[in-house]
Amino acid sequence: MTNRKIDIEKARSLPLPSIKTLSINLIFALVLGFLGPFGSYQIPFIKRLLYWIILFNIGYFIYIFSHRIVDSLFSNKNLHPAFLYMAPSLLATFPLAFIVVFATQFVQPHYTITFTMVFYILPHIFILGIIIDTIMRLIHRNPEVAIRNKQQLGGQLFINRLPNEVGEQLICLSMEDHYILVHTKIGSHMLLMRMKDALIELKEYPGLQVHRSHWVAKNQIEKVNKTSRKVILLMRNGLEIPVSRKFYPEIKALGFI
Repeated sequence: MTNRKIDIEKARSLPLPSIKTLSINLIFALVLGFLGPFGSYQIPFIKRLLYWIILFNIGYFIYIFSHRIVDSLFSNKNLHPAFLYMAPSLLATFPLAFIVVFATQFVQPHYTITFTMVFYILPHIFILGIIIDTIMRLIHRNPEVAIRNKQQLGGQLFINRLPNEVGEQLICLSMEDHYILVHTKIGSHMLLMRMKDALIELKEYPGLQVHRSHWVAKNQIEKVNKTSRKVILLMRNGLEIPVSRKFYPEIKALGFI
């Protein structure tokens, strides 16, 4: 099993936001300033904009920590991808709710704080957080060039994304919406990842793409079933993977047909 080294100092460091991130944060803050959610619309306009610029950037760092906590606690657990996707927002919701309420009282002294009020805004902050977090993930998604620069021999970069429980011997990958279902010799795991990016990281691994939504390890192909209309790969774990017409010549070149 490959040892996965963790840079402790890097993990503890607080990343300073880039100019791009600060600009995006400012845009979100201005939008919230114009909308005035959570009772802030009664605040004078200029003060409201400053209020949301400060709050949004505080929320940015809270979300960084919540993502790190979730990664630390659950990265090696075979949990449902939907839970892993929502967990950072759920974790950040509680401190953000109290910060929003107390900050609002600071700029509006007549604002009365009650526990009922805090719990009332919890679902609103959670939903808003999911929306903003999703947009942020899309904006800050790693470009292909960055992935190529980090590429390691033998697909190890991709393999390091998998929990230890499923091992390192890949059988096949299948795309499901925005996720990739990874099958290994001892288990399965879902990754939030594009197939295009996975193929870049697996460039040096002995496998090939056989369909727009499927990749297979060459040494895990048990046999090929060919009919007049379609070609199906039978993998060693019993899975059947379709081969599209575009990738048929590559399968034929391997000598299976």
